[in-house]
Amino acid sequence: MHKSKTFNPLAYSDFRSDTATAPTPDMFAAMMKSSLGDDVFNEDDSIKNLERYVATLCGHEAALYCASGTMSNQLAHRVHLSNPPQSAMVDIRSHVFNYEAGGISFHSQAAVYPIMPSNGRYLTVEDIASRLVFDVDVHYAPTRVVSLENTLNGTIMPIEEIARIRQLTSEHGVKLHLDGARLWHASIATGITMRDYCSHFDTISLCLSKGIGAPIGSILVGSEDAIKKARHFRLLFGGGWRQAGFLAEAALWCIKTNWPTMRDTHRQARSLEHAFRQVGCHITNPVDTNMIWVDSSDAGFTVEELMAELAKENIKISGSGCAARIVLHYQISDEVVNKFIDVLKKTASTRRLKVEVDLTRAPMQDEAPRKCESDDEPSPSTPAPHRLPQIKQLTLEGLESKFEGDAFEEVASPMPHAISFDEDDVRPKSSCHFHEMNGSTESLSLAPKSASANKSRRPLLSSLSSPSVLSESKNRPLSAYAALTGGHKKKIDKERKGDDEQEGPTIRRAQSLDLTEALGEKKAMDPSRDGKKLTKLQYRLSHNPASKALKRASVRIARSLWSRESSSELK
Repeated sequence: MHKSKTFNPLAYSDFRSDTATAPTPDMFAAMMKSSLGDDVFNEDDSIKNLERYVATLCGHEAALYCASGTMSNQLAHRVHLSNPPQSAMVDIRSHVFNYEAGGISFHSQAAVYPIMPSNGRYLTVEDIASRLVFDVDVHYAPTRVVSLENTLNGTIMPIEEIARIRQLTSEHGVKLHLDGARLWHASIATGITMRDYCSHFDTISLCLSKGIGAPIGSILVGSEDAIKKARHFRLLFGGGWRQAGFLAEAALWCIKTNWPTMRDTHRQARSLEHAFRQVGCHITNPVDTNMIWVDSSDAGFTVEELMAELAKENIKISGSGCAARIVLHYQISDEVVNKFIDVLKKTASTRRLKVEVDLTRAPMQDEAPRKCESDDEPSPSTPAPHRLPQIKQLTLEGLESKFEGDAFEEVASPMPHAISFDEDDVRPKSSCHFHEMNGSTESLSLAPKSASANKSRRPLLSSLSSPSVLSESKNRPLSAYAALTGGHKKKIDKERKGDDEQEGPTIRRAQSLDLTEALGEKKAMDPSRDGKKLTKLQYRLSHNPASKALKRASVRIARSLWSRESSSELK
């Protein structure tokens, strides 16, 4: 029979996941025979045929074709979790707990209790029985669902343990769900039929796009009532689809054609496992089906190094550091597996040879020191070190003698007085000053220093320490900024900096008075829209507790200043 080929060249050499499979020409031929009905109205014959086939295969009443395994898992939990407060018990490594975006808590309003298996491989009835929550204590959410996964990380859960867990959950009225995304592999590896596995569960989710190799889809299996409710929730989740019969035909073709080939995939996985063990790698999980979990820390190479060598042969794997996951599927041939093994052995031997060569070299501390003609002369093989200038040290006795005389001899300091950088020399020093434009009868304007070098300058302190601002505000209206700054440029020289710091509080109080009176006069002259804005600003200033206290203090200071000036004029 002609072997179908994939249109995706990476599928033959992609070991990252079994979702890397691509549709084949034979699969497309099966898709051409699909019906064109509407699945939302339950009128697509291709989808109904797929659902009946899988339900019969698993020994349940009905099935529901969904877009993804995440959707089928969430639909099952939503069907079982319908009365909060409630909780679901899951394996801490499971897909439904780690890789479904917290869907149980979001969709089903349930708490999730993750459990780490005591044996490190799969949950046992002892792990679950000791953690079941009943309706006795109102502080805890009762357990309504126990969710298992088979296979999990490629490890098969024994059916005997599943039967014991089923007996426990039945006694306490707890539903049992199975994430059977790769249950197809467990059935082929153990010879146990899908019906026997699924008979212990209320609902089962079976992925069709992983080991089976379909382009898309997952199917939920359960009782008639459970599937009817799940169909309603599927539409609620936005998962209803119309003419999806061609996808169902591809999935049904894959179940009948690709599922029996999984035995060869398991054989290839065992060959790779043996090769990894030969080069010194540790296998962290039992290789029961199609997954290999590798720890390369004892083999002397990292996963990145192996990935780089495999990439030269167009082979892809996933992992980082010393941990890697190798997943095989039906589109990987024996030729690619042998090429993988050759690259693995080459990488391990090259790395080991490099380590042995490095170990033969003598350590640096064991080498004899090289002799030179003089201790002061550097070795000819090494450059001469940079010699720092000899710095004259100043002792305590020398320091006292320096102060005894009239003159003090300067001593060179090892550190410079100032450190300058090149960017300080080229960075432009920008400054902006406020100037009163000559000939202007309106409010004061702003101009750069270079453009107003010939303009008259009025010092900031002289303009604000006297009531001249108030007299100017009576003749012409001032803007809020002009009233605040006095309409003059602000430039403080070094010799006047001390005086400015002392007179600063007085200046700020005078500015507050000037602003308040200027705003009042502006309001009287301009009752328009701008006047309303000024009224709001004045209201905020006057009703601010800090402004009130400042205003009272400013009034007292201003009155004392004016009284002094008036008394001096009378004299």
